Amino acid sequence: MFTQEEIRRLLDIACLGNQKGNILESREIFQSILSFYPEHSGALLGLANNYMAINDFAKAEEILQQVINKNANDIEAKVLLGITYFISDRTEQARPLLEEVKNSTSPSNVLAEYLLTLA
Repeated sequence: MFTQEEIRRLLDIACLGNQKGNILESREIFQSILSFYPEHSGALLGLANNYMAINDFAKAEEILQQVINKNANDIEAKVLLGITYFISDRTEQARPLLEEVKNSTSPSNVLAEYLLTLA
């Protein structure tokens, strides 16, 4: 088991690994967290982002739908799913999610608004 502080640190390391291109190592960290806490939204969002990084949009979508099914108000999952749809040329599916995020108070609303101008 991990403490909340250890989880936060592991998530930071895994997200940095994603950014640096250490995809497999990062995935192992996300999956390790999820082995103890299967519904940890931060680890699930990081894992979805990990799959997006290698263009496995189907796997990313599956994970993000899981998060949204558990919490229909998870704006960060919705923006990531919208991005997943957008970059996999499914702008019609992306549009309603991005509109919802755009109208939210989330910092992601600026990104959603920008992506809608491109859709």
